[in-house]
Amino acid sequence: MRGRRLAVVSLALGALAIGLHCGSGASSTFTDPAPVCAAGVEGCGDPCTRDEDCKDALYCDANGRCAADCAPGSLCADGTLCRPRGHCPAPNFADAGANDGSATTDAICADTDVTLTKVLPKVLFLLDQSSSMFIYKFPNGDSNNCTPDCRWSVLKDVLIGPNATPGGLVAQLDQEAELGVEMYSATDAVQGDGDDSFLPPPTDPVCPRFNGKAFDGVAFKLGAASQIDALLRPATVDDDTPTGAAIRTVVGLQTDGGVDPRGFAAQPATTPRVLVLVTDGEPALCGENYTSDPAKAVVVQAVQETYGKGIRTFVIAIGDTSAQAEAHFKAVANAGQGMDPAAGDAGAIRPTTKQQLVDALKQVVLDARTCRFTLNGTVQPGMEQTGTVLLNGAPVAYGSGWKLVSPTELELVGAACTTLKTSPNATLSARFPCGAVTPGSPH
Repeated sequence: MRGRRLAVVSLALGALAIGLHCGSGASSTFTDPAPVCAAGVEGCGDPCTRDEDCKDALYCDANGRCAADCAPGSLCADGTLCRPRGHCPAPNFADAGANDGSATTDAICADTDVTLTKVLPKVLFLLDQSSSMFIYKFPNGDSNNCTPDCRWSVLKDVLIGPNATPGGLVAQLDQEAELGVEMYSATDAVQGDGDDSFLPPPTDPVCPRFNGKAFDGVAFKLGAASQIDALLRPATVDDDTPTGAAIRTVVGLQTDGGVDPRGFAAQPATTPRVLVLVTDGEPALCGENYTSDPAKAVVVQAVQETYGKGIRTFVIAIGDTSAQAEAHFKAVANAGQGMDPAAGDAGAIRPTTKQQLVDALKQVVLDARTCRFTLNGTVQPGMEQTGTVLLNGAPVAYGSGWKLVSPTELELVGAACTTLKTSPNATLSARFPCGAVTPGSPH
């Protein structure tokens, strides 16, 4: 019987692709040492052929006796929790085999370190590239003394840093999300009216324009700091502010309810998607260089439709503080979170210092991250609570701090999720005991 049990254990371990450690173990005579048991565990020493023959908190040891290394819930020598069957991380499953004088081996079943893959959000920065972003001071003020605190230059410094190397907020966050950037503008309908006299003539009349040209599709990338720096570093401002048309275009909203395959809404909905609108004023319609109620309505409707596609919109307002502008920004912010535009309380984000702008943009990106992680294996039913999870090196409690939402997905909850979302470059690790996880990428 013992020889058969050894074969079964070896087969199981091989199927799990978990390594075996062989000790000296050679013996010419069979000995049956007393089982090791935690104090006060009833049933210690009872004969067994498998764990299920033993009482709770005991496992069947290599000598066919019920045993325990520790009391479930207590700490093992390495600081991990004792397993439900009384195992510490590397329990001895040695089987002496038949008493035939042959050599034996001590098979040690190792814990499994599970690789956790972040479910990364896609975050699109949609930047107002209108001429007022260059003319007016940040966060508000006239055009008499803009340099070096023009809204456009401050925004660029925050995103990519003032030096001609990848830096700024994008470099800090490009491992926390797949980032993309689009700058939007339009040709001023009234050329030579004063606010465009310093601009080069437009290359084409398309409205809206993105990054100085017609829309050619959104792109997202993890580790995008260099590409975004190359895009923003030489960029200056253009003309007008067709915000509604810009949102509809980058999201890919079509009048028939369909989606442009080049737009944001066509990106897979398997990850969180966030649109960050940074603007300094009220919108205009294409062909107009002044704001109007119809232009505002187009923006609100576009953001509502964007939310309907599973994309949340955040508004970072860095300019106009008039009552009319405040009411519009509030309506757009509410629509972006699925609230009633007039009655909601989402609120636009209005930074008044450079550091507040940094903090606002950073928080939007960090909050967009999910607390869900994909495992490189499948946790066996009933073994969820045997895992040990560490967040930034500190243990996280099962149930109140983490849970499995599926056999291949782990999610932080409560305070642990908050810690993750407020900690750039947070570290998370998980370990499960032998037999609790079947290795392999989920399908």
